[in-house]
This record gives sequence, C-alpha cells and structure tokens, in this order.
Amino acid sequence: MPFNDMLGRLAQPIEGRAGRISSNQQPEWNSGNWDMSQIPAGTTLELPLIEGPAVIAHVWFTSHAGHVDKLDSLVLRIYWDGCEEPGVEAPVGDFFACGHGKRLVVDSLPVQVSESGSLTCYWRMPFRESARITVTNEHPTDGTGLYWQVDYLSVPEIPADTPYFRAHYRREYPCEMGTDYLLLHTEGKGHYVGSVMSITMCQDGWFGEGDDFFFIDGEEIPSLQGTGSEDYFNDAWGFRERTTAFFGQPLWEGYSAGDRGCAYRWHVLDPVPFERSLKVMIEHKGNMEPPCEGWYVERPDYFSSVAFWYQTGAPKPFAPLPSYAERQLPWTVLRLSDWLAEVKTTGGGEITPQWLGDRAIIFWKNEDPAGSIEIPFDVPETLRCAAKLRVVTSYDYGIWDVALDGEVLLRDVDLYGSDTGSRDLRLGVREVAVGRHTLTLTCRGCNEKARGVAGGPSYYIGLDAVRLLALPEPVMRPMGKRGREERHWIWRAINDAVRAFRAVRKTTPRSLRELVDAGLLGERYLRDENHQPLESRREGDGFVVESVGMDGVKGTEDDWTRTF
Repeated sequence: MPFNDMLGRLAQPIEGRAGRISSNQQPEWNSGNWDMSQIPAGTTLELPLIEGPAVIAHVWFTSHAGHVDKLDSLVLRIYWDGCEEPGVEAPVGDFFACGHGKRLVVDSLPVQVSESGSLTCYWRMPFRESARITVTNEHPTDGTGLYWQVDYLSVPEIPADTPYFRAHYRREYPCEMGTDYLLLHTEGKGHYVGSVMSITMCQDGWFGEGDDFFFIDGEEIPSLQGTGSEDYFNDAWGFRERTTAFFGQPLWEGYSAGDRGCAYRWHVLDPVPFERSLKVMIEHKGNMEPPCEGWYVERPDYFSSVAFWYQTGAPKPFAPLPSYAERQLPWTVLRLSDWLAEVKTTGGGEITPQWLGDRAIIFWKNEDPAGSIEIPFDVPETLRCAAKLRVVTSYDYGIWDVALDGEVLLRDVDLYGSDTGSRDLRLGVREVAVGRHTLTLTCRGCNEKARGVAGGPSYYIGLDAVRLLALPEPVMRPMGKRGREERHWIWRAINDAVRAFRAVRKTTPRSLRELVDAGLLGERYLRDENHQPLESRREGDGFVVESVGMDGVKGTEDDWTRTF
C-alpha cells in the first residue's frame, strides 16, 4: 500500500476527536499567562482525568527542577482504567532518558529533550475507560513549577487485545554481586520497547563488558544474548556522548570512579514480543584500570534504569518505588561558600559569594597571575570515595593548579569558557579522614581569550563544592591463574614499546628495563598479570618475553612466551 508508512497514513482519514489537558491558566485561558502548576515539596499534582476510549499521543513537560538538576525529585505516575497500581511509575528525568536528574539533550524518535529543558514524548498510550496522571514532588524542601500538556485522540473503541503502555524504574546501589542486573521481570503477554540505563562508576576502568539477556516465556537459556553493554546500546569500543532516533548516550563523563553515564535504546524497529513472561537482564561486568589487572570482572557500580514495554492486562506487582532519598547516590556535597569567612588569598582582589542557580559559590577577582586561594573545609566522616571539585568556568577565568592538603593533584587547569557554566575536576579515589582539610588553588596565568571588563588578561576564579562519592569495596581479580585477556594487554603494551624503540633507535631492546628507562613502558609491565616478574632478552633481531608464573615454572604455551 502506498499509504502504509508514517507519513502516508496522514493522507488517510483519521477517526476520532483530538483533545488536550494542559496547565493553561484557567478561567483566563485566552487572556492570562500563568500557565504553570506549582508543586510544593512533598505534594502531588493530579492532572484532569482523561476519559476513554482514547490514545495519549503526546506528553510535554518543562520544570524549574530541570534548571537545578533535580528532575529525579519529580515522579510521574499514570493509572490506566481505574487500576490502583500505576502502569507508569518513574522519576520524570529517567522517563525522558535524562539520568541522574540532569537536564540532558535527547534527540530520538519517541523522546525529545531540548537543551533548555523541554521534555517531550510521543509514546502511544491507549486506554479504554480513563487515564489518571499524577506528578509528585518528593524533594524534602524545594517546591517547583511544572508546565505541562497532554494530547490525546478520543476514538470509538479500543480493541480488546490492545496492550497498555508500561514503564518501570528500579535501581541497585551498588549492583548486587553474584547476579546480573535486572531491568524487568514481568508476567503476561506483550512486547518490550525500550531501556534507559544510568551508570555511576565505582572504580576506574570500563563498566560495560556485560552482555544483555532476554529470557522469553520462562526459558532458562535466553533467546537474545548480547556481546557487551555498549553493543546493546548500539555503540562500540566504549561510550561517547551522542543521541540518535533509536539509541544514544546523552551523558558520558569518562572512565574514572565517580564518572556518570546515561544511555537509551528504543526497540521501535525491533520490539521483543512475549506470550507469558519476559525477564531482561544485563551483566555488570567490565575491566579494571589498567585492564591487565582484570578483564571481564564483576563490578559493584551504581545502576538505575527504566524499562518500557506494552502488555495486556496487569503485570505482577513490582516492589515499591524507592523514595527520593533512596534514589540518591551517596554523595557528600561540601559547599565551599560555607567556609567563606576562613578563606585566605594572596595577590589581592575582592572575594565575594555569588549565586549560581540554586547555590552560592566563592567568587574571587584575582589580580595576580601567580596568586593563590586557600579554602578550608570539614569532612563529617571518614570516607573511601571518589573526590571531585566542582568549579565554575567563564570568559574571565584563569588557569590553575589544584592541591588538596598540600598535595598537588592537578596542574594547569584552564577554567576559561565562552559562557558561564560549571565543571567537575577529578581528584581521584581517596581515603578522606574526618575533620579539617585544605584546598589550595594557585594561578598559572590565563587563556589568551580570557579578558576582563577593561580588556586586559583576567585571572578570576569561581569555586562551588567538594563532592565525595562513598564507594563500595573495589573488586580484585583473583591472583594465581593465567588470564589470557589480562595477558593480552601486557603483550600489547610491550609490543607497542618495542616497535617504538626500534623505530627510534634502529635496534632491538635488550630488556624490558631498557624500555622502561627509555620512557616507552611503565614499571607495571615488568610483571605479569599475577604480578610475577617477567623475564626478557634479545635473541638475534627478536625480543623474547617469558612469564615464570607463580609456581616458578615457565609456561610452554604461545601465550606464556612471546617473541616480538
């Protein structure tokens, strides 16, 4: 049929009547502009009941909560046909593929999120009798405003076998060791249409070697078996920020402990049908850093997710939605402005508090290209944590070294930005003791683009907070076995070093130590994956490396002895 496609159907008659509920000001619908619903902390906004039979075709929200990265404080619930249990229950941000409460950019077919925080979805949501929609503000202190529109099409009838739209949130902080992460387990008939997953790394390395599994209708061996987490989300060789019609990663910060990511995959073109039940799981496995220390090991990272599917009837009851407090990662946030009275500077210039969004920052109009600022802060409890320093970037900010308790951790950090924003600086995984600590930043000049009001070079700085993420105990690969995957990374590093040595010196190295002394190889690669010494020698034009092993017996397999 020439009309049997998305645009072609617009040329066919449409049966039904369009309707909308919205936050338009009433009764001044054509003369007022207060088109917002206020939701005080701890209260629920109930939208007008939509009577069926009908199909919701469009939902649009925007909220002040998105401006302060608190979209996860709002919970969306939709109840179909008078059911007491919601068919849709998820934090607003996660429902719109904006993990961690952040206002992200999503450019997909069913879900769109703009840089300004416009949240839109076009999921089709049919129902027969009624659709009751609520939005709850679970933040303990902060109220917010919500602008909203819901468009639907009233129709003569909904066929009896039409499934309901479902969305369900869950999380594990950290992932449970010994079992795969569960995205969804439901019983009934339907089809799976999408996943949103948010990740926070709990140790350095790559989290995403885990495969996805779809167990259909109670099978013990899944019909759908994946090849890696990034592969399920249609990426490869790790993640990077991107967003497309059916999949993407609107957030990816990196491969260090404390870094975050968010990914979505819509099964619009490849839905997964099931007749009796469906279980969707994904392994939480990845590598250590460096990967020769451990490859494809189970990791205790922080995961949260939303599963999207259609299903006839009511699924089995799910566990209650975790509270807002339970959904928060264990960050300790220390606002540096709380210690403003104790700040010391060298180099002159005014130091003042300024407001950035919903919080105060320390702003220093440093006048000295070698000036320094010292900020004390108190840690309430001893933590093993991923430490980050949130700073401000702007057009008149300088370049800085960062030290914690006298130890320089970062050098030449350029805080210039064409517009004012914020940025997290990684301070690494640290054991931070309870009590007083000192943060020192020393100016190293400024970007050539950094100009003050008078047009000359500018060395200003804005400091927001020290953020400490409590971490579970790290995983360690068991020593004592020969790991082919880990060995691969050792051979790879040695191979690259030998090639570079030959290219520069036109000869073969005599030992691994010579490669280390030449700056071509790290000290770590003098030992094998079990931290036993590697033996090396030059044989003619070849470079031979052997692993002795923990038992003191040299291996004879090719993977234990390598000639480069």
